[in-house]
Order: sequence, then C-alpha cells, then structure tokens
Amino acid sequence: MITGVSPARGYTLSRLDPAAHNGPWTVTVRRRDGALARRGAVVTFPVPKLSLGRDVKVGDVTGYAREGEVIWPLAGAYARVRGDLPLAELLRIAAATTVVSGRPAVTAAPGLTVTSTGTARPSHVTEARYGADEVGEADALGHGLVFTQAAARCGGIEDQLYEADARPYGTVHGHPAVVTSALDGNGVLAWEPAPGVVAYVGYSGASLDKNALAALHRLAERTRILTPGQWQSTHPQELQETSE
Repeated sequence: MITGVSPARGYTLSRLDPAAHNGPWTVTVRRRDGALARRGAVVTFPVPKLSLGRDVKVGDVTGYAREGEVIWPLAGAYARVRGDLPLAELLRIAAATTVVSGRPAVTAAPGLTVTSTGTARPSHVTEARYGADEVGEADALGHGLVFTQAAARCGGIEDQLYEADARPYGTVHGHPAVVTSALDGNGVLAWEPAPGVVAYVGYSGASLDKNALAALHRLAERTRILTPGQWQSTHPQELQETSE
C-alpha cells in the first residue's frame, strides 16, 4: 500500500483464483546478476502448441523459436521458455527442463539459478486503489485511478513482463524495477520486494511519459508491504475469479 494515504473502504481487494493450481506452472530462471524480468527467463508448462517461428533443436525434438521465446514438445504437451537471454541460453534452459508430477522442473546450467517455482496464474492478488488526486500525483497521472498490487510465487507475471518487453527503470527500495505500458492501465512499474513476490504500482489516466514515469517511481518508493493481519484490517473485498 502507499504510505501517507488510506484507500476508501471497499477499495482494497483480494483477488482469489482457486483454480490457479490446476493450470500451467512456471519455473523462473535467472543469471546470478539477474532481477525481475531482467537477465532471465520463465519456463511455463503446459502451453498451447505454436508452430510459428523457425525450427530449432531442443534435445532430440524440434521446437519453434521466435524473438525471446522457444516452444517445444514435452511430456505429451508443449512447454515454453520466454526471456531476455540469448537464444542459445533459452535453448539450454529448454533442454534442461523435465516434467515431474505434471509440473515443470529445471536443472539450471552453470551461471543460472532457479529463483522460484509457482503457478502461471496468481492464486491470490492483493490490490489497493486510490485516486490520483488522493496520492498527490494528478498533475502527472491525470485524474484517474492509481493502484498497487502484489502476488507471490507466480511466474506468469514475470512471463508477461518479458512478453511486454518491459524496460529497466531504476530501483524501488533498492530492488531493480521495470516499467511497461503493455499491461494494466496506462502503465505499471514493477519490482520484487522479496524473493518470489512481485509488486507493482500502476495507473489509468494520462499517457505514459517522463512525468508519469517519475510519478510512478515516487509512488513506488512510498509503498510498504503489509503483514496478513494489517491487510485484513483494511477489510478487503474478496473476489473469486478464474483467468483462462
């Protein structure tokens, strides 16, 4: 949540997806100097077959490579690795991927580390909503909505950041951050406050320009992570929703 202002009652949400564990799973792999959506990749299994792209060899099978991703047959279905690493490294990760009890597992090559394993869709997202006027950033962000979100053990968010070609934008509380306008609203600034936890601040209003970026960064630096008890004290609405 953003310090210095409390969202109105009814403007904190707990988004629950009880079916998330039944869907695809992810493994996040990074270089040792990697960070959220930087110098790493996310393996997702299973995914739909994709035959667009050029043929590449993944072990003994033929997969398909496009910019920043490889899809290949695995365990009677298909898997995908997506990231900002060179194709040779994506192929190494793909070749080191197996499926155990229906979930992907990666034996990381030297120089790479498995940082988290989790569902592709978040099972629980906490969200707080504010007016841009309330948080003092209407001049830069317009007079629309500002929101904060956090989710744990969900590689699907990092996978989306790679797909959206999120770009580095400084640090938040000392953690490397990335920004994109290809997710929710007009723009989001995302970082990893703790291993396996993705948090971001976003807004809907003005276009994402340098003033809006600076405002997002100021708001992100004003955030704090609540304990479960502190979060429940905001009386969040619980919404059950399944994203396919």
